[in-house]
Amino acid sequence: MKIYHSVADKFSIFLFLLFCPILPAKSADTPKLLKAIPLSQTAIQLQFDEQLQAETAEDLSNYRITPDVQLEYALLDPRMDRVLLLTSPLEVEKTYHLTLPNSQTGIVVTLPSVNEITFGAGDSVTFSGGLQDTTLIVNKDRKTRNNNAGAEPTLVCDPTGSVFFVAFDLYDAFEDMGIREPTQVLEATINLHVQQCDTAQTVIFRRVLLPWREGRGVSERAEDNELTYNSALHRNLPWNRPPAQAMLAGIDGDNESDYNGSEDVAHRIDGTCEIQGAGKRYTFKSELLTDAIRFWVANPDYNYGYLFALRDGSTPIVFSSKESDDENLRPTLKIRYRTVN
Repeated sequence: MKIYHSVADKFSIFLFLLFCPILPAKSADTPKLLKAIPLSQTAIQLQFDEQLQAETAEDLSNYRITPDVQLEYALLDPRMDRVLLLTSPLEVEKTYHLTLPNSQTGIVVTLPSVNEITFGAGDSVTFSGGLQDTTLIVNKDRKTRNNNAGAEPTLVCDPTGSVFFVAFDLYDAFEDMGIREPTQVLEATINLHVQQCDTAQTVIFRRVLLPWREGRGVSERAEDNELTYNSALHRNLPWNRPPAQAMLAGIDGDNESDYNGSEDVAHRIDGTCEIQGAGKRYTFKSELLTDAIRFWVANPDYNYGYLFALRDGSTPIVFSSKESDDENLRPTLKIRYRTVN
């Protein structure tokens, strides 16, 4: 190692350090903003190309929206690559510009009068989490019926009586977005992926009227307080008719009084879907499903989701559950809505 002794050598080193340029960090090290989606008058979702740190993602000084938009809160999504910005009210169809620090260009943000959001999992999903599902297994011997397969990667309905439940928790998302009026909901659809279907069959769906717990087992005997073929909530509260089949006419889930425990599942069928084969997704839709979402917006404590079952089927149908290895095959709920009351 060379040792400098002269004053000239030391002064040269000082000048080098003083005027040596500090190179900026590579742009590849900075997350890139891919999308800025206005969800309502007071909510914008940002999507980045990589995961973020909460300390910086939730720092309001890292964002700016012009003209005249105040930033009130930033929340990092559990997926870590999306941020929900809560703002002062945006005007419909007005052009806004969102910029980030050290960014030379911004993203144009325009709030439409009608929008869509998706709940579930996968890249196309707006809000992740808040999904529960489970299958009530009926074994062929019809003796060991007390199974709740909530940890299976599949959901099953079959001719022996197995049914499955799916519920989406909408409360936090709508609360964050400021969507609180049932009339804002225009249409709702549930989308499920079919893994196995040997012959074309019809699947029905009914609204669930009692709270239920997702099972933690994999085709195993359920624990106390888990939904089972024989009982709702716990061993001492049996279904009116296993497995959770509706019995009382006129109980349809449209009124708060329908959720008083006199019925397990709505008597009315809210819709049907023809399953033609495996390896693709199917959309479950009806005006009654949309009405259910509207009711749950106004009464979030009564949102227990839907029961799905075969209607006079002859072979099992296997769907992908929220435990599926491929998150893009998991159940989703899409809602089309007005962004302004």
